[in-house]
Formats: sequence, structure tokens, C-alpha cells
Amino acid sequence: MSEQQAVSTGERVGVELARALEDAARGLVERGADEDVEHTLQLIVRGAIHTIPHVEQAGVSLVERGGIVTARAPSNDVVRELDELQTDLGEGPCLDSIWYEQRTLIEDMTQVRARWPRWAVEAERRGIGSLMAFQLFADKGSAGALNLYASESGVFDEATADTGSLFATQAALVLHSAQRVHGMAGALASRDLIGQAKGVLIERMGVGPERAFALLVESSQQTNIKLVDVAAWLVGEAQKPGRPGNHRR
Repeated sequence: MSEQQAVSTGERVGVELARALEDAARGLVERGADEDVEHTLQLIVRGAIHTIPHVEQAGVSLVERGGIVTARAPSNDVVRELDELQTDLGEGPCLDSIWYEQRTLIEDMTQVRARWPRWAVEAERRGIGSLMAFQLFADKGSAGALNLYASESGVFDEATADTGSLFATQAALVLHSAQRVHGMAGALASRDLIGQAKGVLIERMGVGPERAFALLVESSQQTNIKLVDVAAWLVGEAQKPGRPGNHRR
């Protein structure tokens, strides 16, 4: 790829991602923070198919708590099956991109049977000829991988992979921002719920805010239930009809 072509490709990818970001911003307003991450993943998948040459289908393998890798936002059932199968079998290019290589390029699926013997056969059986996988980085390591599929072999090369890498880098930034927004929204919701639970204890037991919080913490430790879940239960009980301080109108 010449320098001029690389610049042109970079500009085009930048424009596409700018549009995706604009759509994501609208989505945050229309859908709310709870759906923000999933909506962003869908935008990334659609943007990859539309932007990167020869990509027919795409999905994201996301690292969840405990290091478990889950298939997210697949563009069709074949992608979902193959992304999930990698986790089940413990082998595949997307897992290698997440944990080891950062970028995996398969120009011909028939040539990688020795590397991933079980998964490669299943990919061939489902009509996949080429694949590219790119690590989606995060502050503390890998957040997952962007997985790009094509039915024909030989359609992905180093030039296409360079475009995919550029897209994946920007997609990781967008995803990280969406996850932070989601996390902050969840933290605020938890704080409000704990505040309501403290209010219930203050009213019913005649204790101060510090003691009310200490009672919630003690209950959480004794029952081995998360503090926010203890608070949710207490607030739910207080809101039931017939409970003290909760009068029907």
C-alpha cells in the first residue's frame, strides 16, 4: 500500500467512524445508558462490514468478568456459532488475537487446520474462507477482539489487515468510552439505591446516616450478598403495600 493510499484509507475510515460516533451519541439519548454498550457493539460491527473491504460478516468477542470470552453483536448466526465455538473449544484465531497476537490474518481457512484443528473444520463447514481478528485493547489489557469474516479465500491481505487494524484501534476507543459511561451510570444508580436504603433505616430505627450505612455493610457481610443487592431488597420491602411508612393512596 502506498503512502497516498494509506492516507486515503485512513481518512475514509475516520469519516465512517465519525458517523458511527454520531449515531452512538444519538443512541445514548434515545436508548439510555443500560443499552449503550450493546448499541455501540452493533455500530462497530455494522461499521466494519461497511468500511473494510471484502468483509461480509462480523462480530465481537468480549472479555467479561473472570476472563470469560463471550460472543457479542454477531451479524448473523454463523458468526455467533463460530465465535461461541472458540470459547467452547478453547482454540481459534479470535482467542489468539485477544490473548497473544493482537492481529490474526487467515488468507485461506484450509491452511490453518493444523493450528486450530477442531475450530477450522467447523469454520470451513459453515462456508468461511478468510478471517481477520483484531484485539480491542483496554486500560488493563485486552477487552476482546473484532472478528471479520469472508466466504471466499484470498480476499484478505496485509493491506486489508492494515485497514482493519486502524478501524479496530478506533473501535476500541469508542467501546471503552461506552463501557465507562455504562459503568458510571451503574455506579450512580447503586449510590442512589444505597441512599434510599439508608433513609429507610434512619426512619425505622432512628439511627444516623453513618450507623445506617454500617448496618447495611454488616448485613451484606453476614449474608454474603452484595451491598447494592441488600439495599435493593430493603427498599423493595419498604415499598410493599401495608409496610410502615408506605400508605396506599
